[in-house]
Amino acid sequence: MTSWKSGLLGLMLLGFTGPAAHAAVVVVHDGPHEAPPPVREEHYGPRRGYIWVGGHHAYRQHHYRWSRGHYEHERQGYDYAPGRWDRHEDHYDWHDGEWHPHR
Repeated sequence: MTSWKSGLLGLMLLGFTGPAAHAAVVVVHDGPHEAPPPVREEHYGPRRGYIWVGGHHAYRQHHYRWSRGHYEHERQGYDYAPGRWDRHEDHYDWHDGEWHPHR
């Protein structure tokens, strides 16, 4: 039985070509059923030409594990929407952060 059928992790990547933003949705089958822990406070300084992408709790090997934040190159004409956990029926799904054109 493959790992996605056994409930470990299924990964779906959605790619867009050209200057459009890209998105990735990680679908975790059969878990996690509990909400992620509160986000940890991270201290960072401004860095010219970069934005700070805050850390989050990733779900790996049936446990939440902290994934540190990092700097990401700014993209002219785009805003960054941070990643988030969303409740879906009886479990939580992680949605990676993504770039969106200015409106």
